[in-house]
Amino acid sequence: MSDEDMTITVCYAHSAGQVWLSAVTLPCASTIEQAIAASGVYQACNISTADIADTGVFGLRKPRDYVLRQGDRVELYRQLSFDPMESRRRRAAHRKTGILKRKHLKKSKVAWQEYMETSPADHKKGSD
Repeated sequence: MSDEDMTITVCYAHSAGQVWLSAVTLPCASTIEQAIAASGVYQACNISTADIADTGVFGLRKPRDYVLRQGDRVELYRQLSFDPMESRRRRAAHRKTGILKRKHLKKSKVAWQEYMETSPADHKKGSD
């Protein structure tokens, strides 16, 4: 690696628990597009350019012609498999009808404290 080279990491999550990473050495002033091509992600993950919805660097969206710096992590984003707004609407409708109960919601510290304060005697019986 010469003084005119830089190391970039290319990252692609092709499923919920599987992340593909590759460190690539490129000349200074290389772009995201050049890093993607040099990484071999298309062959390794069996994807095409159409499978990549967007790109970013350290979680911030950047165009493919963005010039990279030493140590950057290029991230390749897939299309969403669901509409987040539609999911929120469904959860709200379920809460309204009573289908979604408190036990189905994520526990927050405040909600747990409120729950424990409502009837502490009942909770202590179950822990004995």
